[in-house]
Amino acid sequence: MTNIENNDQKDQDSNGISSLELAVWGALLATLGDAISTIAAVQALKEEQQEQVSNNNMQKQIDYLTNEVKQLKKQINNKTSWHL
Repeated sequence: MTNIENNDQKDQDSNGISSLELAVWGALLATLGDAISTIAAVQALKEEQQEQVSNNNMQKQIDYLTNEVKQLKKQINNKTSWHL
């Protein structure tokens, strides 16, 4: 048995789990955390895109209503100037 194997065996005997197993579990948890972070980033991107679409639709509605108001003002001005 090599010195590293002896140390690993001692660690396993005293703690019930080897340092190699701890390293594997740590790497697994880190990978899981990275996956969760990636999913959260994708979700945030989708929400941002939906918000931009919503803002674009609202801007179109505002532009439409602004043009309607301008046309109504024009009609009112034409009628009042015609009566004078």
